[in-house]
Amino acid sequence: MRKIILVFSIAVISSCGSGSADKKVPELANEMCDCFTTFQKRFDSESASLLKEVSTSSDPKTLFQEGVRKMTPEKADFFTRQIQSLGDKSSSVYACLSDFDKKHGKETTKSKSELKKKLLVELQKRGSCFTAAAMVNLDIHRNSDQ
Repeated sequence: MRKIILVFSIAVISSCGSGSADKKVPELANEMCDCFTTFQKRFDSESASLLKEVSTSSDPKTLFQEGVRKMTPEKADFFTRQIQSLGDKSSSVYACLSDFDKKHGKETTKSKSELKKKLLVELQKRGSCFTAAAMVNLDIHRNSDQ
């Protein structure tokens, strides 16, 4: 399977003692969720269900890969191309997350990994924000493998 490119924000939020971003988790999650609203409407129920499962999995990478393998080749190709498009600078999600980074670039956090975990919990609470939650969960586990 082709490597999935995940673009994820919070890259420009720097770590420090005060943690201004830590106090804005619901606001940050809401903005991030908005970036994925239109994008996730592209998926059929099977793909959306997979993303919902990935968003809460303790092993999201394996679950994601297994879910894609169970899809028909055509559906798997469409699904992976859509996910890969998140890393394309011309995509609406990429542009939205870039704006997010510009807006919150001066924010600080005590711990980037803890901030991502708090964002994941907040995104999961929303239920309708499963694509953003899945991407955050994949990112958290990708980074924990390194």
